[in-house]
Amino acid sequence: MPPWRVFLWSFPVLALLLMLAQALPSHAQGTAAAPSATRTGADQGPADYSLRFDAARDPAGDLRRALAAAAASDKRVLVMVGGDWCVWCFLLDRHLRSDAEAARTLYGEFELLRVYYGDDNTNEAFLAAFPEFELFPHFFVVETDGHVLASVDADVLIADAKYDTGLIRKFAAAWHRH
Repeated sequence: MPPWRVFLWSFPVLALLLMLAQALPSHAQGTAAAPSATRTGADQGPADYSLRFDAARDPAGDLRRALAAAAASDKRVLVMVGGDWCVWCFLLDRHLRSDAEAARTLYGEFELLRVYYGDDNTNEAFLAAFPEFELFPHFFVVETDGHVLASVDADVLIADAKYDTGLIRKFAAAWHRH
């Protein structure tokens, strides 16, 4: 079992404290950092659906918009399923805020769509169209025609119990549209 899974399951209280101590201050601002030049033209920032998990959003409508934006910019959509309760989601946001290269890579190679999953809204109808998964965050690489190309656990982006920019680059390169 990877060390980060042992940590998460063996020390849930510590994980909760870590989440509260390190992630909530940035969450209070309401957005995850992303490079401002991820789009062209008048719209110079990532779409709202890329910035944070929101139980009230319509993921089907957001996916339609993300697919259109991805087609226009020759990208694929990266659907990230998680929530404001997810320690590893917060840690990814923290990594993207602290490492501009990681943020440029992820937002530059993909149209990122965050889909909320939590006790108050599991988005069951939307997620029924995707392969089953167990860990959060979970990623789906989606082609602009809506075809799911890959279902990926976050551990492919993690080394030594933290997100790794080199692994983010490797992941993005593997799914780059050629």
